[in-house]
Amino acid sequence: MLAEKWQLCLPDSSGRSLKSNMNTDKILKIQAYLDNELSSDEARQIATWLDRDPEARSLFHELRDIKSAIVGNEVSLAVPESREFYWSKIKRSIEAEPIEIVHPPIFARWLRWATPFAAAAATIALLVSFTAFDLPGLRLKVAVHEIDDSQEEDSSITFHSQAEGMTVVWIPSGH
Repeated sequence: MLAEKWQLCLPDSSGRSLKSNMNTDKILKIQAYLDNELSSDEARQIATWLDRDPEARSLFHELRDIKSAIVGNEVSLAVPESREFYWSKIKRSIEAEPIEIVHPPIFARWLRWATPFAAAAATIALLVSFTAFDLPGLRLKVAVHEIDDSQEEDSSITFHSQAEGMTVVWIPSGH
């Protein structure tokens, strides 16, 4: 598969580029063999493969040279204290730092508690103002301002309200 293949370019000791078309698993197996991370059966199989395949053997030698160059030139750094003592010093310094508790100003605390109450009071005030002028009893008191009973022979009663924009005519059923 094309996705499993990739081209590895490593410089060899002369500075030339060594190209390998091995898949990733084979390259990782060679690296694991170099690092002694394989079981004895797998190590024997890789050793046999390296004896037969010159490309794999060349890659193994280049990886070995790179590993020895890195290990030989690695800077060793010694800490004057033991690991446990070093980390215990860090832990003590963290625990020794005082924790500063910051209190918000009194106005901010008061505002945090008063805001919900003010919002509730404003909502109730709006509801009361909208419903106070929309009560049926008030509507009747305002609307009953003109009753016309001009026709004496007819016993019907006419009610007209300009504010409500309506006219009601009541005709008794006995006539």
